[in-house]
Amino acid sequence: MLKWLVILSLVIAAGIAVYAVVGPHSLISSVRYLPGQTIGSLLVLLIGSEIVKGLRWAYFLRAADLNIRVVDGLTSYLAAQAASALPGGSAMAARMAEEHGQIRMRQAASGLVGEYIADTFALALVAAVAILYLHQPAIQLLVPAVTVLTGLGIVAVIRDQRLAQWVTGLLGRWERTRRVIPKEEDFRRRTIRLMRWRVIAIATLYSLLATLLSAAILFTIVASFSQRAVQPAEAMYVQSFSTIARMAFPVPGGYAAGDVSLAGLLHIVGIGLTGSAFIALAYRTAGTLFRTGFGFLVLVLRYPHLLVGSLRPGASTGPIATPNTSDGSGPGTLLIPAEPPPEPRSQ
Repeated sequence: MLKWLVILSLVIAAGIAVYAVVGPHSLISSVRYLPGQTIGSLLVLLIGSEIVKGLRWAYFLRAADLNIRVVDGLTSYLAAQAASALPGGSAMAARMAEEHGQIRMRQAASGLVGEYIADTFALALVAAVAILYLHQPAIQLLVPAVTVLTGLGIVAVIRDQRLAQWVTGLLGRWERTRRVIPKEEDFRRRTIRLMRWRVIAIATLYSLLATLLSAAILFTIVASFSQRAVQPAEAMYVQSFSTIARMAFPVPGGYAAGDVSLAGLLHIVGIGLTGSAFIALAYRTAGTLFRTGFGFLVLVLRYPHLLVGSLRPGASTGPIATPNTSDGSGPGTLLIPAEPPPEPRSQ
């Protein structure tokens, strides 16, 4: 009862957040001027982008030795987008993964770290290529360089146990940073498995494709709202830099940093200030509405029991086993013992 109530509350809160962030007037003005052909193209690109991200999420879960099918990993990510408008809504994907097999949320949460690392490398690559192609000032290459160094630093901290202990001790000195320190050793073990260079390289390819699809979405919106069409390289430049800004500044939902940087970068490439602001609004509106609506649709169709009560028997009992050993040659080992059933109450 409590589980489905929490899920339903998150979905309702996400709907309220979409209404508050997007606003009815901006929604009407953003969609009213879009031609039907453009709406169709945007839907195809948006669906493609979310599917690629969902496949990346499924890949991370399986790379962490979690026993889950690709299609289940994909649907767990898509359904979680129903809460994407909420601050921290991305963690919903780890919760949805619990609905498949003996998986705990803390285990699946390792994929969130992997997503961040893959995005840093992919965005830095796209930004660097766009800077060189557009002959932008060389000083701008510092942004993708710092982004790559940040990703490498996180990988080094996770892989090196002594360095991880030093950083953990440093963060543990302050109350505000102490809460972000993971306390589950199982979470760290899963995350270390994702820090293998082969896993990172494949995940970066997924992120690269998702970034290019996002740039194509921006390109389509600019072509619909502005008389000055941008080049594909300019769309890549604007999209990658604005996303890096959103990741760098811890604003809830990233809306302030993302919107301001997107509008400013559009103005730099030749779009007027008014047009840049309107395009940034349309870009945010299209993405937020689609992810929330599409996620809720998948949630209703794939996980209806979460909205009417849990129908999955034994969801939280039994041991958790990895599908393979570390070398992939045999059966896995038990990680978490079965939870004992509750003792009957005396009459």
